[in-house]
Amino acid sequence: MLKRLLLSAALLALAGAAVWAQTVTISYTLSRIPRIASNQLAVWIEDADGRFVRTLFATDFMARRQGFRKRPQACPEWVKAAGLSRLSSAEIDAVSGATQKPGSISLVWDCTASGKPVPAGVYFYKVEGNIFWEKRVLWTGRIEVGASASESSATAQYLPDSSVAKEGTLVEGVTARFRPAPR
Repeated sequence: MLKRLLLSAALLALAGAAVWAQTVTISYTLSRIPRIASNQLAVWIEDADGRFVRTLFATDFMARRQGFRKRPQACPEWVKAAGLSRLSSAEIDAVSGATQKPGSISLVWDCTASGKPVPAGVYFYKVEGNIFWEKRVLWTGRIEVGASASESSATAQYLPDSSVAKEGTLVEGVTARFRPAPR
């Protein structure tokens, strides 16, 4: 009897893992800008209505060490979307990490929110980076999550205006690739 229960539990766990096996991989090229008040980065997902779904990465200084309070110019779009000031230390720690090394970066979203699979549909991936003080770049892309694989490229918006692009390149070539769960 115990063997049957354990086997049933294992099969259910495997079935659940198969449902969650779909992924979105967000890739970009990261450079380092050699000056103060720069190199802060956040990557997150929003649903088709612009509601925050999940943070995939945020630099340690800005998130865990609360640099967003010391420097409110540090990724303000993400700070607002994520409701950072309301999150617990454990929630912030789960998504923050050391500043990434320059080069090709890939982050994987398991298509879940709060531990549950998200419904099929359109999602937006965002990458926000501080170039110098309030000067920043916000990459936004659209990806379809559903039965078929899909890919997309994001577009950059330089803030507060397009002249920021002359200040240096922090992030470029932002793309996403959705892979559905195997059948």
